[in-house]
Amino acid sequence: MSLELLRRMAAERRAQMEALELLDAGLWLGAPAGFPLAAEATPESLRADMTAYGLRGGLVSHWRGVTESAQAGNESVAQAQIAWDEHLHAVWTGLPTGPGQNGPLPGQDTVPPYVRAVRVFPHSHNFVAVDWCLGGLCRWLTQRAMPLLVRHTEIDWPDLYQLARTFAELPIILESQTRKLLYHTRTLFALLHECPNVHVELSNFAAQGLLEHAVAQVGPERLIFGSFWPVNDPLVPIGLILDADLPWERKTMIAGGNLRRLLQGVRA
Repeated sequence: MSLELLRRMAAERRAQMEALELLDAGLWLGAPAGFPLAAEATPESLRADMTAYGLRGGLVSHWRGVTESAQAGNESVAQAQIAWDEHLHAVWTGLPTGPGQNGPLPGQDTVPPYVRAVRVFPHSHNFVAVDWCLGGLCRWLTQRAMPLLVRHTEIDWPDLYQLARTFAELPIILESQTRKLLYHTRTLFALLHECPNVHVELSNFAAQGLLEHAVAQVGPERLIFGSFWPVNDPLVPIGLILDADLPWERKTMIAGGNLRRLLQGVRA
């Protein structure tokens, strides 16, 4: 294979990546916890890698929201020198609220306009993800059509089912980190069939034919592209989409269209 042919193939692949209009649900700032080989991510490295990987935008979170506290993570997001726009949005870390309190944090009724989603860590932050504990936050999010993100390793399957059924209008994005979701596919697809408001993020969804199987099971509208950058290389989930045996229209939905639709529906 000649060098010229390799260059042409690379250029074609790059053009396909750009055409997907990728919107990444899994962009993280700060020092990744539990991943010693992953470099600390800064706003500068974020922008550089978004350009390198052809990412149009996405959802940005901060690791301090996992390792320290919700408040510390949200403060770090607010202080990050990022030009938030119609493509790049922030994720706040949320907590259960008490009686009479509204908002994603106790005592916090409003969030900045660049925040378009809230993530919770029930296991790491020591609370239960059921309606009598997390219901205040879920009601607040539902009123604003703001997505709730949660890793499958942070919530028990029965609790996720109960939340999704109780708050049927709440968009929920189930994240596939930090262990492979492959080992839970029967439970996952049963949940997706029962709960139309649940979506699944694909950064750790790698298995031969799994993406096509998911589309056949629940359709392309429920699948959300995410890379878990900088821990994971975005080329892995990008390649998963590009190489899937799916029509181009469905690939673009998964790559960015579905997340873009959810975020455009968020109300102030």
